[in-house]
Amino acid sequence: MWSRRVQPMFLPSLALIMIGCVAHAGSEAFQRAESSLEPEFQQLRATLRALPEFSGMDAGAEFRLARELAHRGDVQGAVATFRGAIQLKPDWPDPYRGLGQVLLDHHDYADAAAALQSSIRLGLGDHQAFYWLGRAQMGAGALEAAAVALDQAIYLKPDDAEAYADLGLIKMAEGDLDGAEKALAQSITLKPDYTDAHRLREVLFRSPREQERVMREARAILRDLFVRE
Repeated sequence: MWSRRVQPMFLPSLALIMIGCVAHAGSEAFQRAESSLEPEFQQLRATLRALPEFSGMDAGAEFRLARELAHRGDVQGAVATFRGAIQLKPDWPDPYRGLGQVLLDHHDYADAAAALQSSIRLGLGDHQAFYWLGRAQMGAGALEAAAVALDQAIYLKPDDAEAYADLGLIKMAEGDLDGAEKALAQSITLKPDYTDAHRLREVLFRSPREQERVMREARAILRDLFVRE
């Protein structure tokens, strides 16, 4: 359920709730590969900047270049270029949104949340932005703020089964078992074959249905999903 929000121009993020350790190893491998590719990325940046659509030093050209670099897997270049666009036009929400998306996908949760909050404050407060913000705040450990963002995402898109499942996980971690049950039931109603929601519900109802056990297991799931070692 957690890979849906990544757009095609980014590498996939975490997938299922039980493979966190594999995801950590994959993230570390990605960082090593990215570092080894830095000379090629430097050449790519120079080549792209020579093209007419990216050659200007205005915010629009920087934003387009950042998106292209992200599409090509140059995360460091994309982040720096999104920030360059922001510096040139601080009141434009789109570069904040793009920066937040890249940072979220690559596990820089606090900075991702800050960028997405800026995007929302400046006018890009759609369902997607609030969902990403909720995910970033989950990763940063700000569960109460994450729940608020996910509630807003659901308000804007009431049929979002994955937002309900994320909200259910948060409520499990906070010990609100009735709230978790309601959120997960709604997720499954909206998407009956949603495996991850069913898995969370199994954790919730595993006998005995004890608050401390559920909280402990939910927090372990959150760690596996978001803590990069």
